[in-house]
Amino acid sequence: MAISTAAKQFVFRYRWVMFAVLVTAYFFVYFQRMTINAIGGDIVADTGGSKEFLSSIYFWTYAFMQLPSGLLADRFGPRRASAAFLALAAAGSLVTVVSVSFWEVAAGKMMIAAGMAVVYIPLMKIIAVWFPKQDFAQLNAVVIAVGNVGALAAAAPLRYLADAVGWREVFLILGVVSLVLALLCLLLVRDHPHALGKPSLEEIVADETGCAPEERSDAKVPLLTGLKAVFGSGRRFWGPALAYLLIYGTIMVFQGTVSIAYFGKHVYAFALAAWFITALGLGKIVSTLVIGRLVSRGIIRSKKKVLIVGAAAFLSVWAVIWLAAGHIESQLFWGTVCTLFGFFAGFMTLSFAQVKEWFPIAISGTAMAAMNLMLFLGAAIMTTLAGVVLNQQYVLAHYTELWALMCAAALGALLLVLWSRERQSGDKLIEL
Repeated sequence: MAISTAAKQFVFRYRWVMFAVLVTAYFFVYFQRMTINAIGGDIVADTGGSKEFLSSIYFWTYAFMQLPSGLLADRFGPRRASAAFLALAAAGSLVTVVSVSFWEVAAGKMMIAAGMAVVYIPLMKIIAVWFPKQDFAQLNAVVIAVGNVGALAAAAPLRYLADAVGWREVFLILGVVSLVLALLCLLLVRDHPHALGKPSLEEIVADETGCAPEERSDAKVPLLTGLKAVFGSGRRFWGPALAYLLIYGTIMVFQGTVSIAYFGKHVYAFALAAWFITALGLGKIVSTLVIGRLVSRGIIRSKKKVLIVGAAAFLSVWAVIWLAAGHIESQLFWGTVCTLFGFFAGFMTLSFAQVKEWFPIAISGTAMAAMNLMLFLGAAIMTTLAGVVLNQQYVLAHYTELWALMCAAALGALLLVLWSRERQSGDKLIEL
């Protein structure tokens, strides 16, 4: 029986409603992630503790939640997973508001991190189920770009907001927003077109082409089977995953934890310190959008080659940050360095598309969760190391040691990208 044009159009339109809700939630994932850099000083001045420790708590929790996030998205669906955990993030924000000690703030941060950890993977699952495969790289680029707009908002604009209303009021606002987004997910997000009585994307393609679908988007795979397939795929997964672990870890140390204090207070006294991080975020937005579009249009054919270029350039930027530390006083110079930092960091988002191409839709959530696990393990490890290296003694010598460590990590990432394996035409999917 032929599928009606009205049914097809409904699927094509409704998927954008869900995408809009979840990508808005992802804006606040990045916003919450970056709050420590902008207002962490206010928090520790009020409650004690250290910014680096608070940041590492967030990332360790976020990392721990990545595999559960993928398993939840694959087994229980993006709708219930995202709604429940956004509600948890809302509760964590409210705990933070009423906290009087550092450990109460830390508990709130853990709740926020756990809740926000279950947004990206459900969103990737919706994209995998509701959108064509060839659109994945471009849509993922849009998601990352929107996230980085959230990071921009959590730099200079958040600093101004906190100065105007106070850091506790900031988290009150975030709690209300997270709760509203949880309700929108519950009301509007649907795991599969079948939940609305509509045809799946592969059924529409089969109806239009007369060819049977290669795989079903509503297929279910046992949890351990999916994990075994992902972690047992060798350099097809581990090359990009470990490379991004190292690169994202260095990004979160610089962009998410210490850079504003480094440029604005500890080593330099730049009035534009917060805006350097805004420039960094803009650089990431530009590169992710441009590269995602070029991949989607078929202009970029080899993701691995782009990743090699990006990793090599990213290493070069880290070398400049390390070697020029304390020697150059130009705000224009450091603003340019931060912009290039973000621009070349954005290249690494292609690693998600490179990995996803190896796995069937049924375990796409698990595969993307495993990638995200590596990212946030990197962030957790690197921010923890940053706390050890700086040891709350924010002097040039300690920052120089930290930048050297980050540079070494970037070099390791380049070597791992070179080692990774990209799927070629004719290569079969990973067998389950």
